[in-house]
Amino acid sequence: MAELAADWRVRLRSGDAAGAVRGAGVLIDARTVLTCAHVVRDPDAVMWVEFVENPRVEPVAARVADDGWLWDLPDGDRADVAVLRLDSPRPQARPASLSTELTAGLAVTATGYAERFDDGMTLTGTVRGLSGHRVQLDARHRREVVRGGFSGAGVWAVSADGGGPVVVGIVVSWRGDLDQPLPQDNVLAFSYLIPVARVAELSPVVRELARSEAWDRGFDERARRWLADPSDTPVKVSVVERGSGRERTLRHLEHLAGTVHRPADASRAELVDRLLGGTLAFAPGRYPACREWLLGRGARPAGDSPYAGEPGITVLVDGVDEAHSPARLAALLARLAECGVRLLLVFRDSGGPGWREVRDTVLEPGLFVYVDDLLARAKEWEARRAREAGMVDAESLRHAAAAIADLMARREAITVMADPAERLGALRELADGLRAAYAGCG
Repeated sequence: MAELAADWRVRLRSGDAAGAVRGAGVLIDARTVLTCAHVVRDPDAVMWVEFVENPRVEPVAARVADDGWLWDLPDGDRADVAVLRLDSPRPQARPASLSTELTAGLAVTATGYAERFDDGMTLTGTVRGLSGHRVQLDARHRREVVRGGFSGAGVWAVSADGGGPVVVGIVVSWRGDLDQPLPQDNVLAFSYLIPVARVAELSPVVRELARSEAWDRGFDERARRWLADPSDTPVKVSVVERGSGRERTLRHLEHLAGTVHRPADASRAELVDRLLGGTLAFAPGRYPACREWLLGRGARPAGDSPYAGEPGITVLVDGVDEAHSPARLAALLARLAECGVRLLLVFRDSGGPGWREVRDTVLEPGLFVYVDDLLARAKEWEARRAREAGMVDAESLRHAAAAIADLMARREAITVMADPAERLGALRELADGLRAAYAGCG
């Protein structure tokens, strides 16, 4: 089932925010919108892209990309496609999933911005047959045939695996047998789309993004869920190969982190200065001591925490194994974790340097702290539940404590496991069970 609102559905105006509504488009990555050439009208035109269904995403100007004007082709065909490049990226908007699979009888939906419906109008139809390089859509009634303002709109269907919607084409035109200006004034009227498969033949950008490996949707969901939930594990490690669909997905996620650090481009000292200069608050007069400790050049400042900042600060480290000294970076990350900073750590190669140091000094200790916190919460909650249920006699309280004692025994057994991978697996299993049972208690 598709969500009611979608970031990838965009409305296009001519020139700027005050320009006339020209039609619709499909956001296919952070900087790219797919639409019809006749919506743009001129390969040198400036268009204004509006994210109507997500006002938190700022509108932005766009222009036809290099090799993005696909109007009259050498073979004499009129493709009527334009690929636009945004003046600045919008990674916070989730792009469409493209599909080259299109079959007769497929139920599809499109949202356009017709006159007097420029906030959005949604129509449905059924894929029928070919009309040259275009595909005919049947509507249930002539009133549901597309009209002006729908050109460039993404035509989507429910994915075959039951996941989110996939865009299979863009609306290009409609035709009535009597040439009347409105579909319902004709005896017969049909909508037409340009299939993604056809656009992929013409545009390398679309061809790349239409591949099944273009995005890693599973990674996207897992990472977004972790980033949005401060009560989840304090450290998350992922392997993201360069040039992969997962890397493209990561680019649309990194804005959700409070700070992004790329060790190949910035030093440990630069990361510390950025954090102490804004994200992390520290007690007056403690800046020098905090900085020296984080960089491994001094003792830990006295007190429970050197910082007075809000919890839930998240740092994304993109390319741990590309640091000048991954081991020294891991030591810094361990200190940040001590201060309650959540860490999303990205390696480019699981066989790269720093993997063992992160496992031993950051990930495993962080999981132990997380498990211990959940165990303390579980113990308190079980005792309170026993009291509230009227189980106040000593035997009942011992029964409640026995359940916690079993969990504590499991935790202690993990510490004597010799194999690091086995320890981590057991820790994760215990953490998942505790989280499922007690994370919402308090």
